[in-house]
Parts: sequence; structure tokens; C-alpha cells
Amino acid sequence: MIIFKDIQLEDKPLFDRYFNAKLYMNSEYSFTNTFIWRLSYHFQYAVIHDHLCIVGKYRNQYPFAFAPLALTTFDYEQVIPILAEIFREKGYPLILKSVPEEQKEIIEYQLPGKIIFREDRNNFDYVYLAQQLIDLKGNKFRQKRNHINKFLRNYEFQYEEMSDSNLEECLHTGVKWASKRSNDLTVLEEKRAIEEIIKHFHDLRVTGGVIRIHGEVQAFTVGELLSSDMAVIHIEKANTNYDGAYCMINMMYARSEWSHVTYINREEDMGIPGLRKAKESYNPVKMIKKYTGFYEQEGDYNDPTGC
Repeated sequence: MIIFKDIQLEDKPLFDRYFNAKLYMNSEYSFTNTFIWRLSYHFQYAVIHDHLCIVGKYRNQYPFAFAPLALTTFDYEQVIPILAEIFREKGYPLILKSVPEEQKEIIEYQLPGKIIFREDRNNFDYVYLAQQLIDLKGNKFRQKRNHINKFLRNYEFQYEEMSDSNLEECLHTGVKWASKRSNDLTVLEEKRAIEEIIKHFHDLRVTGGVIRIHGEVQAFTVGELLSSDMAVIHIEKANTNYDGAYCMINMMYARSEWSHVTYINREEDMGIPGLRKAKESYNPVKMIKKYTGFYEQEGDYNDPTGC
């Protein structure tokens, strides 16, 4: 009998082995990401025939699984039907979420005609050249430079690395900002993720940057290496009362931590118009396409996933 377990901090070495076994560029394939969002998305896992299988359920939507991960060769012909049967026994179709293009092609080759895929544009990751985010050169970054220059003119600030000296203050600041929108469930879920990543900052081996204005934390961000040549930004928060704070924390953190990598993945926009506009304004060099897959879909059914 296959038993799915809740994700615990001590599972990091296992997850890291699978995530590092192949070159993945999508932001979901990070232990930090699955850990800090595990409560909101009810993530659980099991190892089935040497494949790491992660399942979840978000709010009132259908449960889903990520594409199973292998240490060596993918054997989707064996593993995915087992996952589908587990879902069927619980009364649900198997839905694969956030499937990157390379895995999609392998699944289609090994299980021809078994899974219907469609693009999930809201979950495409935005990938940028790190040096462009540091330098902000050229006409396409003119507006960003204007925000930076206005920030520099108007505020005296200090940038510092996130560390034991400011973790508690960042946590308090994030909670305080979230409390102003306590009726927004999305904000409360993000608050929980912020609490998790800051409380377990050292265990997760992430890094962060902080901006103080008049001695108080007004912006902070947290990220880590996703691969040898790509960083991923998990959290970025700033006080919008300080014009340009988001631009400044973005630039300073990239300059401080990620000048040695080629790419920075700033994750998806979730279909939020304002977030999409903001991410597009930084001129991504590429998008990491992701797909939703439906296993042996028979007839019509309501799809509360919003895919």
C-alpha cells in the first residue's frame, strides 16, 4: 500500500537528490518552494518505483500531482497509471500540474494518447538575465532607472544581507503588512509562506536582502540557487509607500547575491494582471512554459482548478 506523507524539514536531502538529478528550470522543483507552501497546498509525497511523487490540493479545487521525478531514467509508463489509480480510488481524475515542456514530451512519448495537455500560461516562470537586473542598462530599463533615481533622491536607506540580526524584524514586518489585508486569503497564505521561510532560513539554506529606511525594514527578499546557473526568487516584499522600493530591493539583491549566475527566475504571475505587468516590465529573456495534463479524461466534468 502506498502511503503519502506530509513534507517535513528532514525530507530536504531526499527532495534535493531528486531535484538535482536533472537540470530543471521551473520554480516548483525546489524543496524550499514545496516546504513553505506545503500547508496552503496540502503537499504530500511518496516514492513510487524510485520516482518522487508530490501531490497537493489547493482550496476547493481538484487534487493534483506534479510530474513524477526520477533519479535516472523516467518510467512514466509504470508510475503514472499507479498515480491515476490512487486518484481514481478517491473519486478524482489524475491532473498533472506545472509540467515543464521536457517532461511533457517524455510523458507523451511513453504514454501516447493517455494524457491531454494544455498550456498553463498563468504559471509560466519569468526568467531574466541576472546582469540586466543588476545594470538596468538601455532604453528598455529607462523607467526602472527613473524609479531607482527617485528612490535615491528621496530616501536615505541601508541595504544589508538577511541574517540573524534582522530575521525577526523581517518576520514582524511581513506579519504587520499582511494584517492590513487580513480578509484576503491569498495574502494570509503568503504570510504563512513568509513565516516558514524566515523561521527556517538557515535550514533551508536560502539567502536574502533587506532595505532599511530610517532604521526600519521597508523591503526584503529571499531566494536561492535553483541550478548551477540560475537563481530563483521565492519572496519579495516592499512598502509601497516608498516609491521605488521594489525596484531597489530587486536590483540590490541581484547585485549582492547573484552576479555570478546567468539567470534569475522570478516565478509566475498567477494570472494577476498587475503582477503580469510588473514581471513583463523587467523584460524577461525567456519564459519557462508549463502545462496541465489530464489523464484519460472521459466525458466532461467541472474543472475547479481553473486550468
